[in-house]
Amino acid sequence: MIHILMAVYNGERYLKEQLESIGRQTFTDWKLHIRDDGSSDRTTDIIKEFALRYPDKVCLIDEPQKSNYGAKGNFAKLVEYVREDGDYAFCDQDDIWDEDKLEISVKELRKTEKCEDGTIKPSLVCSDARLIDENGNVTGESFAEKSRLYISGQHIFERLLLYNFAQGTTMLWNMQLYSLIQYIPKEAVMHDWWVALVAAGHGKINFIERQLLSYRQHGNNELGEFDRSVWQKSFAEKLKISKWKEIIKNNRDLKNERVCQAIEYNRMYGDRLAERYIDIMKKGRIARTITGIREGYIFLSRAYSVKYYIL
Repeated sequence: MIHILMAVYNGERYLKEQLESIGRQTFTDWKLHIRDDGSSDRTTDIIKEFALRYPDKVCLIDEPQKSNYGAKGNFAKLVEYVREDGDYAFCDQDDIWDEDKLEISVKELRKTEKCEDGTIKPSLVCSDARLIDENGNVTGESFAEKSRLYISGQHIFERLLLYNFAQGTTMLWNMQLYSLIQYIPKEAVMHDWWVALVAAGHGKINFIERQLLSYRQHGNNELGEFDRSVWQKSFAEKLKISKWKEIIKNNRDLKNERVCQAIEYNRMYGDRLAERYIDIMKKGRIARTITGIREGYIFLSRAYSVKYYIL
């Protein structure tokens, strides 16, 4: 059984298309758990219409007092509420899953989690995605390539302390990993980032080099792709003297949120790599950069990781 955790908020424009793609999955042993974050449009009506077709597969979490927590908080509530045996997946409200997304992900997860001695390791798999615009037109064949995310290779945990490359809507993880995640702490930068950190620190992460869904980019996205060309233009603009105070504050905030996440991870799991990261981040920029390159935390060929390390 795969438990799909879906956070929704005012998603009437794209929600039906996403739900339909879940209903078309070739892997049919799934259950959809949905939490509405206080929508004021037809989101709830669309969910109820879909639930009529799958009465035993759709669970709309009913809370006596509605609260708006935002994307991270909404998914965090789902992680707390749903505690059943099986595998788990996050689901956004505005994407379109390929029909074999769950089937391929499950097969890869089963291969990833099995150790040579027959034991099952806490494990997570994630995949690539194609990019589409608000009208469903393809704008990029590979989210990973366009965002310049370095996913495979060594030092996965160290790089996850800097930036997240496991896109939540592409992830599937096993019960062994879920049992380690009792809740998503407020110090987590995002819900999927935290799950990936725990997976890297206590188990395995495997990347599926195939696009298994269409990731929609539109004006209401809370998070989106990292477009290198856009970042370069914005960075050039921020180099103006009038922007220095703004960029210094922004860099400080970015660094602090990552350090706070690492400190909380270390408090909960006592990981030596998180301790090392915290120690390094106390150094000056030059020392941080040199140490990061030497110890494998950053890769000069990937400016995305360098950007966050030299803050």
